[in-house]
Amino acid sequence: MKIYAIIPARSGSKGLPNKNIRPISGKPLLSYSISFAKHLPSVDRIFCSTDSYEYAEIARNNGAEVPFLRSADAASDTAMEEHILEDLRSKFTEFDIQEPDIIIWLRPTFVFRCVDDVESCIEALRLDSTITAARTVVRAENRLYKIENNILLPEFNDSGKSMIRRQDMIDSYKVFSTDVFRFKGNKLGKDFLGRNIYPVVTNSICGMDIDSNFDFEIINNLIEHAPELINEYL
Repeated sequence: MKIYAIIPARSGSKGLPNKNIRPISGKPLLSYSISFAKHLPSVDRIFCSTDSYEYAEIARNNGAEVPFLRSADAASDTAMEEHILEDLRSKFTEFDIQEPDIIIWLRPTFVFRCVDDVESCIEALRLDSTITAARTVVRAENRLYKIENNILLPEFNDSGKSMIRRQDMIDSYKVFSTDVFRFKGNKLGKDFLGRNIYPVVTNSICGMDIDSNFDFEIINNLIEHAPELINEYL
């Protein structure tokens, strides 16, 4: 069974230009996902999918393969992950690269991950052919509200109460840090993860996503000033 780790790193971030190569504690952001992939015993090859020569060089210097650049369509502002995956499949064929059975999708804006938890995702797919994908998840706030016509409305059944305890609610989870899914034989498209997804609950620190300058500062400070809290997840 061939397993590839893929780090999707587009260069065209509008909110934070060059976010994926911005330094955190002296290292470019995408290098953390490459380093993590190197620690996964099950991984055969590590690729970075990018549209940028600069990003490609940085990825190679940190140990990822970048035999091709992402096509323009798959790197546009409107491109979704299914378009990147379709582009990967096309490029694997074009460059005579064996298609993997399983892909580990490591979004570079997540710095912290747990090797054992991602290996558990892989093992779930190995052991049960009916499982289409596995995702690491973290517990999330489950008391969410929306605003309609300047009125605050609960997105949950509050039972007519102004206050409700979190422990009285159904557990909710945040996804998107790491996905592990079947690639060979996958028709891809919008539902490329399929409907039978196995969850692996991981530490809440692994749900920290970098999407702002504030996020960069928080994670940079954790790495530099609180290593005892995060070294297990780097």
